[in-house]
Amino acid sequence: MGFFDPVSPPLMEEGSAPIIRRAFQRAKIVGNFAIVQAVVQIIGFLSGILLVRTLEQREYAYFTIANTMQGTINLLADIGISVGLVSIGGRVWQDRCRFGQLVNTALAVRKKLGAVAIIIVTPALYFLLVKNGASVSYTAVLIVVVLAGLLIQLSLGVLAVVPRLRSDIARIQSIDLTGAIARLLVLVALMYFFLNAGVAVAVATATLLLQYAMLRKYVAGVIDLDAPDNAEDRAAMFGFIRKLAANAVFYCLQGQITVFLISFFARRASSVAEVGALGRLAMIFAVLSNLLINVFIPAFARCQSARKLRWLYAAITGGVGAFSLLVLCGAGIFPDQFLFVLGGKYAHLHRELLLMVGGAVLSAFTGTFWALNASKAWVAGSWLYIPLTLGTQIALIPYTDFSSVMGVLTFNLISAIPNLLLNIVLSYRGFRSFQSTPG
Repeated sequence: MGFFDPVSPPLMEEGSAPIIRRAFQRAKIVGNFAIVQAVVQIIGFLSGILLVRTLEQREYAYFTIANTMQGTINLLADIGISVGLVSIGGRVWQDRCRFGQLVNTALAVRKKLGAVAIIIVTPALYFLLVKNGASVSYTAVLIVVVLAGLLIQLSLGVLAVVPRLRSDIARIQSIDLTGAIARLLVLVALMYFFLNAGVAVAVATATLLLQYAMLRKYVAGVIDLDAPDNAEDRAAMFGFIRKLAANAVFYCLQGQITVFLISFFARRASSVAEVGALGRLAMIFAVLSNLLINVFIPAFARCQSARKLRWLYAAITGGVGAFSLLVLCGAGIFPDQFLFVLGGKYAHLHRELLLMVGGAVLSAFTGTFWALNASKAWVAGSWLYIPLTLGTQIALIPYTDFSSVMGVLTFNLISAIPNLLLNIVLSYRGFRSFQSTPG
């Protein structure tokens, strides 16, 4: 299993080891994960840049639309499920059978939500592809490949919680690294033969299948995948779904709003490609995101001491802030260097770059606050995000040119502010109501 005891997660060892030794051990775990994850994201970044540079702008526009809509369906199929998995799993992960019940219940619920999301979103995917110049036959091929990848993602999203809550960092790294390398190698080989949006999405789907096979084999060895659904877990998840549905759907749409708006209002497909290409640079935050999801958020979910919880919260949000400031300053001072990696077709997007990075920074902060809040089920009142954001966007409509890249990026940046502020308030309320256990 690498350098981790599968029964006692290193991040939770309290034992009799001196505090300094434990702190050093945790820092080593985080450092090792960050290094490997950085390698994974660099490889993924190279795959993305290869597509940006190789595909014609129209093909890259199709790829951007297909990729965005697949992500939208995947998020819509996750309403309340991740919250339930992490918050309940943080209490039962040590029980093989009980954890298996939770996972199987989540899989069943997620597949039902996925079916509903597919029915709702697929017509929109068809419309946006055709509107931007894709033929009906090519659109059909893209939709089939997108849905094939989605079916795999529905299971991946649930099973991935198992190694996270068990702090099996080595397994997470192995699966991520294998998928990233496989995708890059296949894309490099295909660029010398034939590569378009459909092939690019198909390669991503094949990579997901490989990762699913690896993850399922691991999960089958540590939990009981034959355990029956748990009625109590199902009721809890449907409770989260009812509580979070409106907010989650709205948040999902907001997260993809730049691509939606530019795909619908743009007069040329190249504008869609420009937004998609700039979005690749936001992958700078992917290492940070994966570190949070796989290391810090599970530790935060398991922590039952109010004092330690405050320290964890401060350390996590402070780290995100420092990294975000560094990236934002880099984009402002060295825009040419940032844009160089995208190639000559996108070298003119200086102001757009800063807006994109600014939006990514706000998204990173908001995502961090939300993940921390959700891991403790501090989500009461999260529905206020909808009226606050809608009010902001309605006020922006008269001043926004939705057919320009600058316009939609500015709209996206300002629209993100209400959710950030709301999540800070939810954290404050959560800490006030948190019941600490001794230690």
